[in-house]
Amino acid sequence: MEWIAENAWIIWAVAAVLCVIFELMSGGLVLLCFAVGAAVAAIVSPFMGIAAQLAVFVVATIVSLAIVKKYFARRHDVEENVSGRASNADALIGRRGKANSDIRRGDYGWVAIDGDVWKSKLADDIAEDIPMGAIVEVLSRDSIILTVKPVNS
Repeated sequence: MEWIAENAWIIWAVAAVLCVIFELMSGGLVLLCFAVGAAVAAIVSPFMGIAAQLAVFVVATIVSLAIVKKYFARRHDVEENVSGRASNADALIGRRGKANSDIRRGDYGWVAIDGDVWKSKLADDIAEDIPMGAIVEVLSRDSIILTVKPVNS
């Protein structure tokens, strides 16, 4: 037990290196934060007892997690859509496309938008089927199925 107390920095350093190695395999950045905590604990271990080292490890890990979260939230608009623009498939709402097949009430059809073909269905308030080749507008999206209406030329 005395050896562990005197050489705790080795244990912390090994833990930091292992966290970095596993981080390289996973890519989630969480293990990198644990590696930072372990490295800081290794640095202070010659000057503190094991309880203080654990406290330093926890605090350094939490601080690095907060920094990573804040950086990515700001950089990638994770917490809120700051720009107000629709992203991913939600950007299709309001767009126009061409029916690649007949779209009949109670059945599905296919719509091409910018070279991508999407499964689609008629909006509930549309009484007439949409023929193949007609121009349609996307009203909403449910998973990968678009709800469309015909565009009156």
